[in-house]
Amino acid sequence: MTRRPTPGDWQAGALRRSTADWPFDWVGDITSGDPIQHDRAFIATVRQSGARPFEEALTNLNVMARAPTLLRLIEDVVHVLDMSDPDHPTFADSAADCLDALLEHEAPLRAILAELRASRPFVPIAS
Repeated sequence: MTRRPTPGDWQAGALRRSTADWPFDWVGDITSGDPIQHDRAFIATVRQSGARPFEEALTNLNVMARAPTLLRLIEDVVHVLDMSDPDHPTFADSAADCLDALLEHEAPLRAILAELRASRPFVPIAS
């Protein structure tokens, strides 16, 4: 990926109806926060079909707002996979080193998984 998502702490805004009449769409904004400047920057407006239940549309909006965190965690896990590949320059000739690198990301991985699982029934859970 050559371009990075907009930096900052992404947050989903309130989910609202686009109009009082049917048909309507669910609409919610995603903004990015800058903790140093104490301001928010607009990133996107997410529009979803009004046929979706409110809870599902809200879950979808919240998952979209987690995209930068998910991307970072996926990149970190792929880096650990690279460490276990003998042909990769970051190869670590130790399973313990690979496990240590993966365990560094355990807390954020578990936190985001718990957040996504809390939005049941819309996020499948592996058995």
